[in-house]
Amino acid sequence: MEYFTNRNGLQLACNLSIKYPDDKKIYIVCALYPSEIFFFSDFVYQHLDANVCKLDLTGEGRSQGERVFYKYTKDADDLDDTVKFLTSKGYSVDGIIGASKYGTSVILYAGLYGEVKNIISVSPKFNMSEFPDFLSSNFETLKNNGEIVYNAFGEDWNFTWEMIREVQSIDMKKICERARGNIYVIYGLEDQFCPYLECLELAWELNDKCKGTYSFDCDHCLIGILDEVLEIIERVIS
Repeated sequence: MEYFTNRNGLQLACNLSIKYPDDKKIYIVCALYPSEIFFFSDFVYQHLDANVCKLDLTGEGRSQGERVFYKYTKDADDLDDTVKFLTSKGYSVDGIIGASKYGTSVILYAGLYGEVKNIISVSPKFNMSEFPDFLSSNFETLKNNGEIVYNAFGEDWNFTWEMIREVQSIDMKKICERARGNIYVIYGLEDQFCPYLECLELAWELNDKCKGTYSFDCDHCLIGILDEVLEIIERVIS
């Protein structure tokens, strides 16, 4: 486990798996907890045939900061800080991989910074004004009280009105216009949180910057198809 300080003065944690010490290319995979549900990052970290940095973004895992569900622009800032940290250690970040919430965050990174060649986005959102049913039904409470705590996957998540406003202010069309890098989108046809039509809309707005879309007959958590997803990632980075 290594630690570095982000632009907000928080210590972020990351694990480096250096399989090829003479090759300075490295790939960042964003870790979303609880890992027993969102185990995608652990699987990539362990099995990808490349040097990998598994990153705990602000509030996740062993990183400092408040654990909140939405904070996409701060995630993008964390990714930029991580790229700078790895560069300072002599590595060349060749790709960033994110799933679920972080599938969206890596797209924002491409639009706000765009300093990395390959972006692999798994199960991202595009329509930022649409929220899960549990959140929509609590909008008045959220607006009046300023925040709510919701238990999902056995974990408590803080949702604040400020976060909702931040999410709604994100213009994904503009992000797609500004995005740089080769972007690949992977999605599940039965995704209950990020409908596959949103992924297709994202790919459409990215236009020729989207170098590939890949669909699987699975839900949001990619259960049963991680080997296939890993094969796609390895083809992208080879």
